Amino acid sequence: MASKLLIIGAGMATACLLQSLSGRDHNLVITVIGDERDCCYNRVMLSSVLAGEETPENLDMLGAACAKEAKFLAGTRASHIDLEKKQVLCDGGTTVAFDQLVIATGSQVARPPLDCSGIEGIREFRSLQDTRDFQAMAAKNKHAVVVGGGLLGLEAAHGLNKQGFVTTVLHRNTHLMNRQLDVEGGKQLQRTLERGGLSFRLGTSVASVQSARGHITGLELQSGEALPCDLLVLATGILPNTQLAAGAGLASDRGIVVDNRMRTEVADVYAIGECSQIDQQCFGLVAPIREQAAVLAREILRQRGEPFQQQEWPTQLKISGIDIYSAGELDDSAEQIFLRDPGAAIYRRLVIRDNRLIGAALVGDKNGGTWYAELIQNKQDIADLRSGLMFGRNVAQAMANAAQKAA
Repeated sequence: MASKLLIIGAGMATACLLQSLSGRDHNLVITVIGDERDCCYNRVMLSSVLAGEETPENLDMLGAACAKEAKFLAGTRASHIDLEKKQVLCDGGTTVAFDQLVIATGSQVARPPLDCSGIEGIREFRSLQDTRDFQAMAAKNKHAVVVGGGLLGLEAAHGLNKQGFVTTVLHRNTHLMNRQLDVEGGKQLQRTLERGGLSFRLGTSVASVQSARGHITGLELQSGEALPCDLLVLATGILPNTQLAAGAGLASDRGIVVDNRMRTEVADVYAIGECSQIDQQCFGLVAPIREQAAVLAREILRQRGEPFQQQEWPTQLKISGIDIYSAGELDDSAEQIFLRDPGAAIYRRLVIRDNRLIGAALVGDKNGGTWYAELIQNKQDIADLRSGLMFGRNVAQAMANAAQKAA
Protein backbone atom coordinates (compact mmCIF):
# COMPACT_ATOMS: atom_id res chain seq x y z
CA MET A 1 0.00 0.00 0.00
CA ALA A 2 1.32 3.46 -0.93
CA SER A 3 2.45 5.78 1.85
CA LYS A 4 1.85 9.52 1.55
CA LEU A 5 4.99 11.60 2.19
CA LEU A 6 4.28 15.33 2.42
CA ILE A 7 7.12 17.89 2.43
CA ILE A 8 6.42 21.51 3.36
CA GLY A 9 8.98 23.72 1.69
CA ALA A 10 10.55 23.51 -1.75
CA GLY A 11 14.03 24.80 -1.09
CA MET A 12 17.52 23.30 -1.05
CA ALA A 13 16.86 20.98 1.90
CA THR A 14 13.91 19.43 0.07
CA ALA A 15 16.01 19.09 -3.08
CA CYS A 16 18.69 17.24 -1.09
CA LEU A 17 16.07 14.94 0.42
CA LEU A 18 14.52 14.14 -2.96
CA GLN A 19 17.98 13.44 -4.35
CA SER A 20 18.60 11.02 -1.46
CA LEU A 21 15.29 9.25 -2.09
CA SER A 22 15.65 9.17 -5.87
CA GLY A 23 16.27 5.77 -7.42
CA ARG A 24 15.56 3.83 -4.22
CA ASP A 25 12.83 1.22 -3.98
CA HIS A 26 9.89 2.67 -2.08
CA ASN A 27 6.11 2.93 -2.14
CA LEU A 28 5.99 6.64 -1.37
CA VAL A 29 3.62 9.08 -3.00
CA ILE A 30 5.51 12.34 -2.50
CA THR A 31 3.90 15.79 -2.46
CA VAL A 32 5.87 19.02 -2.02
CA ILE A 33 4.22 22.29 -0.98
CA GLY A 34 6.23 25.41 -1.87
CA ASP A 35 5.14 29.02 -1.49
CA GLU A 36 7.38 30.23 -4.35
CA ARG A 37 6.62 29.62 -8.00
CA ASP A 38 10.20 28.30 -8.35
CA CYS A 39 11.02 25.01 -6.63
CA CYS A 40 14.21 23.29 -5.46
CA TYR A 41 16.82 25.66 -6.89
CA ASN A 42 20.32 26.47 -5.69
CA ARG A 43 20.03 29.63 -3.60
CA VAL A 44 23.82 29.79 -3.25
CA MET A 45 23.99 30.88 -6.90
CA LEU A 46 21.38 33.65 -6.71
CA SER A 47 24.01 36.39 -6.81
CA SER A 48 25.40 34.91 -10.04
CA VAL A 49 21.94 35.12 -11.59
CA LEU A 50 21.52 38.69 -10.37
CA ALA A 51 24.93 39.60 -11.80
CA GLY A 52 24.00 38.09 -15.17
CA GLU A 53 26.71 35.43 -14.85
CA GLU A 54 24.29 32.51 -14.62
CA THR A 55 20.80 31.64 -15.86
CA PRO A 56 17.90 30.63 -13.58
CA GLU A 57 17.55 27.34 -15.44
CA ASN A 58 21.02 26.26 -14.33
CA LEU A 59 20.03 26.59 -10.66
CA ASP A 60 17.67 23.61 -10.82
CA MET A 61 18.81 20.95 -8.34
CA LEU A 62 16.60 18.04 -9.37
CA GLY A 63 16.61 17.37 -13.07
CA ALA A 64 13.63 15.95 -14.91
CA ALA A 65 13.89 12.36 -13.63
CA CYS A 66 14.13 13.31 -9.96
CA ALA A 67 11.41 15.95 -10.23
CA LYS A 68 8.98 13.38 -11.63
CA GLU A 69 9.12 11.44 -8.38
CA ALA A 70 7.13 14.13 -6.57
CA LYS A 71 4.02 16.24 -7.13
CA PHE A 72 4.77 19.93 -6.61
CA LEU A 73 2.19 22.40 -5.36
CA ALA A 74 4.14 25.52 -6.29
CA GLY A 75 2.95 28.97 -5.27
CA THR A 76 1.02 27.39 -2.38
CA ARG A 77 1.42 28.39 1.25
CA ALA A 78 0.81 25.89 4.05
CA SER A 79 -1.12 27.66 6.81
CA HIS A 80 -1.81 24.98 9.43
CA ILE A 81 -0.67 21.47 10.37
CA ASP A 82 -3.30 19.22 11.93
CA LEU A 83 -1.29 16.47 13.58
CA GLU A 84 -4.36 14.60 14.84
CA LYS A 85 -6.00 14.36 11.42
CA LYS A 86 -2.65 14.07 9.65
CA GLN A 87 -3.33 16.78 7.14
CA VAL A 88 -2.05 20.23 6.20
CA LEU A 89 -4.35 23.13 5.40
CA CYS A 90 -3.15 25.53 2.69
CA ASP A 91 -4.18 29.08 1.88
CA GLY A 92 -7.20 28.90 -0.39
CA GLY A 93 -8.73 25.99 1.53
CA THR A 94 -6.86 23.05 0.00
CA THR A 95 -5.99 20.22 2.39
CA VAL A 96 -3.26 17.64 1.82
CA ALA A 97 -3.17 14.40 3.83
CA PHE A 98 0.02 12.67 4.95
CA ASP A 99 1.32 9.52 6.55
CA GLN A 100 4.76 11.04 7.05
CA LEU A 101 5.46 14.77 7.20
CA VAL A 102 8.73 16.64 6.62
CA ILE A 103 8.92 20.32 7.59
CA ALA A 104 11.57 22.10 5.50
CA THR A 105 10.41 25.69 5.81
CA GLY A 106 13.89 27.21 5.74
CA SER A 107 14.60 30.62 7.22
CA GLN A 108 13.88 34.31 6.90
CA VAL A 109 16.00 37.43 7.19
CA ALA A 110 16.48 38.71 10.73
CA ARG A 111 15.29 42.26 10.05
CA PRO A 112 16.80 45.09 12.12
CA PRO A 113 14.40 47.28 14.14
CA LEU A 114 13.87 50.06 11.60
CA ASP A 115 10.88 52.39 11.46
CA CYS A 116 10.13 51.94 7.76
CA SER A 117 6.54 50.70 7.55
CA GLY A 118 4.79 51.76 4.35
CA ILE A 119 8.05 52.71 2.61
CA GLU A 120 8.76 50.99 -0.71
CA GLY A 121 12.24 50.04 -1.89
CA ILE A 122 13.22 48.05 1.22
CA ARG A 123 13.80 44.44 0.28
CA GLU A 124 15.45 41.12 1.15
CA PHE A 125 17.50 38.87 -1.12
CA ARG A 126 16.34 35.30 -0.68
CA SER A 127 14.65 34.13 -3.87
CA LEU A 128 14.75 33.99 -7.65
CA GLN A 129 11.85 36.42 -7.69
CA ASP A 130 14.01 38.89 -5.78
CA THR A 131 16.65 38.66 -8.53
CA ARG A 132 14.01 39.35 -11.19
CA ASP A 133 12.71 42.35 -9.25
CA PHE A 134 16.19 43.81 -8.69
CA GLN A 135 17.06 43.44 -12.37
CA ALA A 136 13.86 45.30 -13.27
CA MET A 137 14.70 48.08 -10.77
CA ALA A 138 18.19 48.63 -12.13
CA ALA A 139 17.01 50.74 -15.07
CA LYS A 140 15.32 53.35 -12.88
CA ASN A 141 17.34 53.30 -9.64
CA LYS A 142 20.93 54.33 -9.03
CA HIS A 143 21.95 53.86 -5.40
CA ALA A 144 21.71 50.57 -3.50
CA VAL A 145 22.70 49.99 0.13
CA VAL A 146 23.09 46.47 1.47
CA VAL A 147 22.87 46.06 5.25
CA GLY A 148 25.05 43.13 6.29
CA GLY A 149 28.68 42.31 5.52
CA GLY A 150 28.32 38.55 5.79
CA LEU A 151 27.97 36.06 2.96
CA LEU A 152 24.38 37.00 2.02
CA GLY A 153 25.11 40.73 2.02
CA LEU A 154 28.28 40.51 -0.04
CA GLU A 155 26.62 38.22 -2.59
CA ALA A 156 23.73 40.67 -2.95
CA ALA A 157 26.12 43.61 -3.26
CA HIS A 158 28.14 41.86 -5.97
CA GLY A 159 25.03 41.18 -8.03
CA LEU A 160 23.65 44.70 -7.63
CA ASN A 161 27.01 46.20 -8.55
CA LYS A 162 27.05 44.14 -11.75
CA GLN A 163 23.53 45.39 -12.54
CA GLY A 164 24.81 48.96 -12.51
CA PHE A 165 23.81 50.13 -9.04
CA VAL A 166 26.21 52.35 -7.12
CA THR A 167 26.41 49.90 -4.23
CA THR A 168 27.43 50.44 -0.61
CA VAL A 169 27.69 47.71 2.02
CA LEU A 170 26.81 48.74 5.55
CA HIS A 171 28.13 46.46 8.33
CA ARG A 172 27.98 47.06 12.07
CA ASN A 173 31.17 45.04 12.67
CA THR A 174 34.57 46.53 11.90
CA HIS A 175 35.50 43.87 9.30
CA LEU A 176 33.67 41.80 6.72
CA MET A 177 32.54 38.21 7.27
CA ASN A 178 33.50 38.47 10.93
CA ARG A 179 32.04 35.03 11.70
CA GLN A 180 34.32 33.27 9.20
CA LEU A 181 37.38 35.53 8.85
CA ASP A 182 39.78 37.31 11.16
CA VAL A 183 40.35 41.06 10.93
CA GLU A 184 43.21 40.85 8.43
CA GLY A 185 41.35 38.40 6.18
CA GLY A 186 38.26 40.61 6.25
CA LYS A 187 40.31 43.69 5.36
CA GLN A 188 41.98 41.89 2.45
CA LEU A 189 38.55 40.85 1.16
CA GLN A 190 37.34 44.43 1.49
CA ARG A 191 40.27 45.87 -0.49
CA THR A 192 39.70 43.40 -3.31
CA LEU A 193 35.96 44.12 -3.45
CA GLU A 194 36.62 47.86 -3.43
CA ARG A 195 38.74 47.45 -6.55
CA GLY A 196 35.65 45.86 -8.13
CA GLY A 197 33.55 48.96 -7.44
CA LEU A 198 31.89 48.31 -4.07
CA SER A 199 31.94 50.86 -1.24
CA PHE A 200 31.82 50.07 2.48
CA ARG A 201 30.74 51.70 5.73
CA LEU A 202 31.88 49.56 8.65
CA GLY A 203 31.31 49.82 12.37
CA THR A 204 28.00 51.63 11.98
CA SER A 205 24.34 50.95 11.25
CA VAL A 206 21.16 52.64 10.03
CA ALA A 207 19.73 55.27 12.36
CA SER A 208 16.78 56.34 10.21
CA VAL A 209 15.26 56.01 6.74
CA GLN A 210 14.26 58.97 4.58
CA SER A 211 11.53 58.75 1.98
CA ALA A 212 9.54 60.80 -0.49
CA ARG A 213 6.13 59.89 -1.95
CA GLY A 214 6.27 56.56 -0.17
CA HIS A 215 9.65 55.44 -1.59
CA ILE A 216 13.04 55.33 0.12
CA THR A 217 15.43 58.13 -0.83
CA GLY A 218 18.23 57.94 1.71
CA LEU A 219 19.65 56.78 5.01
CA GLU A 220 21.08 58.47 8.05
CA LEU A 221 23.74 56.33 9.75
CA GLN A 222 24.55 56.08 13.44
CA SER A 223 27.86 57.72 12.54
CA GLY A 224 25.94 60.78 11.36
CA GLU A 225 26.69 60.26 7.67
CA ALA A 226 23.87 60.50 5.14
CA LEU A 227 23.72 58.13 2.15
CA PRO A 228 21.52 58.35 -0.95
CA CYS A 229 19.51 55.14 -1.34
CA ASP A 230 16.93 54.03 -3.92
CA LEU A 231 17.08 50.37 -2.86
CA LEU A 232 17.80 49.08 0.64
CA VAL A 233 18.56 45.36 0.83
CA LEU A 234 18.50 43.71 4.24
CA ALA A 235 20.95 40.82 4.62
CA THR A 236 21.29 40.84 8.39
CA GLY A 237 21.45 37.14 9.19
CA ILE A 238 18.72 34.51 9.22
CA LEU A 239 16.05 33.21 11.59
CA PRO A 240 14.61 29.68 11.24
CA ASN A 241 10.96 29.58 10.13
CA THR A 242 9.35 27.80 13.07
CA GLN A 243 5.91 29.40 13.14
CA LEU A 244 4.07 26.65 11.29
CA ALA A 245 5.56 23.91 13.46
CA ALA A 246 5.05 25.84 16.69
CA GLY A 247 1.43 26.50 15.70
CA ALA A 248 0.92 22.74 15.51
CA GLY A 249 2.35 22.30 18.99
CA LEU A 250 5.74 20.92 17.94
CA ALA A 251 8.67 21.78 20.19
CA SER A 252 10.57 24.80 18.91
CA ASP A 253 13.43 26.84 20.27
CA ARG A 254 15.56 28.83 17.83
CA GLY A 255 14.62 26.11 15.35
CA ILE A 256 12.27 23.13 15.26
CA VAL A 257 13.67 20.69 17.80
CA VAL A 258 14.67 17.31 16.33
CA ASP A 259 16.96 14.45 17.33
CA ASN A 260 19.96 13.20 15.35
CA ARG A 261 17.66 11.29 13.01
CA MET A 262 15.67 14.44 12.20
CA ARG A 263 12.64 13.25 14.21
CA THR A 264 10.40 15.61 16.16
CA GLU A 265 8.69 14.36 19.30
CA VAL A 266 5.69 13.32 17.16
CA ALA A 267 6.01 10.01 15.30
CA ASP A 268 6.46 10.28 11.51
CA VAL A 269 6.94 14.06 11.68
CA TYR A 270 10.42 15.39 10.84
CA ALA A 271 12.23 18.67 10.24
CA ILE A 272 15.28 19.33 8.10
CA GLY A 273 17.48 22.18 6.94
CA GLU A 274 17.68 25.76 8.17
CA CYS A 275 14.45 25.46 10.16
CA SER A 276 15.75 22.53 12.25
CA GLN A 277 17.66 22.50 15.53
CA ILE A 278 19.69 19.61 16.96
CA ASP A 279 20.79 20.18 20.56
CA GLN A 280 21.62 23.90 20.48
CA GLN A 281 22.71 24.12 16.85
CA CYS A 282 20.88 25.38 13.77
CA PHE A 283 22.23 24.97 10.25
CA GLY A 284 22.90 27.44 7.45
CA LEU A 285 25.48 25.61 5.32
CA VAL A 286 24.73 23.19 2.50
CA ALA A 287 27.12 20.44 3.69
CA PRO A 288 25.32 19.56 6.95
CA ILE A 289 21.93 19.82 5.26
CA ARG A 290 23.01 17.24 2.67
CA GLU A 291 24.01 14.94 5.50
CA GLN A 292 20.68 15.55 7.24
CA ALA A 293 18.91 14.60 4.00
CA ALA A 294 20.79 11.31 3.73
CA VAL A 295 19.93 10.43 7.34
CA LEU A 296 16.27 11.40 6.91
CA ALA A 297 15.89 9.44 3.67
CA ARG A 298 16.93 6.28 5.52
CA GLU A 299 14.59 7.11 8.40
CA ILE A 300 11.61 7.63 6.09
CA LEU A 301 12.34 4.30 4.36
CA ARG A 302 12.82 2.54 7.73
CA GLN A 303 16.39 1.63 6.85
CA ARG A 304 19.29 1.34 9.25
CA GLY A 305 22.20 3.74 9.11
CA GLU A 306 24.34 6.15 11.05
CA PRO A 307 22.64 9.13 12.72
CA PHE A 308 23.53 12.72 11.93
CA GLN A 309 26.90 13.66 13.39
CA GLN A 310 27.66 17.16 14.63
CA GLN A 311 30.96 18.61 13.45
CA GLU A 312 32.67 21.82 12.43
CA TRP A 313 31.89 22.28 8.75
CA PRO A 314 34.22 24.52 6.74
CA THR A 315 32.94 27.56 4.89
CA GLN A 316 33.82 27.53 1.19
CA LEU A 317 32.54 30.19 -1.17
CA LYS A 318 33.38 32.62 -3.92
CA ILE A 319 32.33 36.28 -3.90
CA SER A 320 32.92 38.38 -7.01
CA GLY A 321 35.48 35.81 -8.16
CA ILE A 322 37.31 35.84 -4.81
CA ASP A 323 37.84 32.43 -3.21
CA ILE A 324 37.25 32.23 0.54
CA TYR A 325 37.79 29.20 2.74
CA SER A 326 37.52 29.05 6.51
CA ALA A 327 37.73 26.02 8.79
CA GLY A 328 38.24 25.26 12.42
CA GLU A 329 39.25 27.64 15.20
CA LEU A 330 41.13 30.91 14.66
CA ASP A 331 42.65 31.06 18.13
CA ASP A 332 44.99 34.03 18.60
CA SER A 333 46.71 32.33 21.56
CA ALA A 334 47.92 29.37 19.44
CA GLU A 335 50.85 29.29 17.00
CA GLN A 336 50.20 31.25 13.79
CA ILE A 337 51.60 30.91 10.26
CA PHE A 338 50.81 33.65 7.74
CA LEU A 339 51.24 34.19 4.02
CA ARG A 340 50.52 37.69 2.74
CA ASP A 341 50.65 38.76 -0.90
CA PRO A 342 48.76 42.07 -1.24
CA GLY A 343 49.70 42.41 -4.91
CA ALA A 344 47.96 39.13 -5.72
CA ALA A 345 45.18 39.87 -3.19
CA ILE A 346 46.04 36.70 -1.22
CA TYR A 347 45.93 36.18 2.53
CA ARG A 348 46.43 32.79 4.20
CA ARG A 349 46.51 31.99 7.91
CA LEU A 350 47.05 28.62 9.57
CA VAL A 351 46.62 28.06 13.31
CA ILE A 352 48.53 25.26 15.06
CA ARG A 353 48.39 23.86 18.57
CA ASP A 354 50.43 20.91 19.84
CA ASN A 355 51.58 20.03 16.31
CA ARG A 356 48.01 19.82 15.10
CA LEU A 357 46.26 22.17 12.72
CA ILE A 358 43.21 23.67 14.44
CA GLY A 359 42.22 26.48 12.06
CA ALA A 360 42.64 27.91 8.57
CA ALA A 361 41.52 31.13 6.86
CA LEU A 362 42.20 31.56 3.14
CA VAL A 363 41.29 34.63 1.09
CA GLY A 364 42.01 34.87 -2.62
CA ASP A 365 43.52 31.37 -2.81
CA LYS A 366 41.73 28.29 -1.41
CA ASN A 367 44.46 25.83 -2.44
CA GLY A 368 44.65 23.07 0.15
CA GLY A 369 41.44 24.08 1.90
CA THR A 370 39.79 20.67 1.78
CA TRP A 371 43.01 19.04 2.99
CA TYR A 372 43.30 21.51 5.87
CA ALA A 373 39.74 20.67 6.90
CA GLU A 374 40.64 16.97 6.91
CA LEU A 375 43.72 17.63 9.05
CA ILE A 376 41.61 19.62 11.49
CA GLN A 377 38.84 17.02 11.62
CA ASN A 378 41.24 14.09 12.04
CA LYS A 379 43.50 15.91 14.55
CA GLN A 380 46.49 14.64 12.56
CA ASP A 381 50.04 15.33 13.76
CA ILE A 382 51.55 17.75 11.21
CA ALA A 383 55.13 17.87 12.54
CA ASP A 384 56.58 16.29 9.39
CA LEU A 385 54.42 18.47 7.12
CA ARG A 386 55.08 21.79 8.82
CA SER A 387 57.72 23.18 6.41
CA GLY A 388 55.40 23.05 3.40
CA LEU A 389 52.04 23.15 5.16
CA MET A 390 51.16 26.64 3.94
CA PHE A 391 51.36 25.57 0.29
CA GLY A 392 48.96 22.62 0.32
CA ARG A 393 49.09 18.83 0.39
CA ASN A 394 51.39 18.17 -2.59
CA VAL A 395 54.10 20.63 -1.58
CA ALA A 396 53.94 19.65 2.10
CA GLN A 397 54.23 15.93 1.37
CA ALA A 398 56.99 16.45 -1.21
CA MET A 399 59.03 18.49 1.26
CA ALA A 400 58.40 15.91 4.00
CA ASN A 401 59.58 13.11 1.70
CA ALA A 402 62.69 15.08 0.74
CA ALA A 403 63.51 15.69 4.38
CA GLN A 404 63.18 11.99 5.18
CA LYS A 405 65.52 11.02 2.33
CA ALA A 406 68.06 13.62 3.40
CA ALA A 407 68.00 12.25 6.92
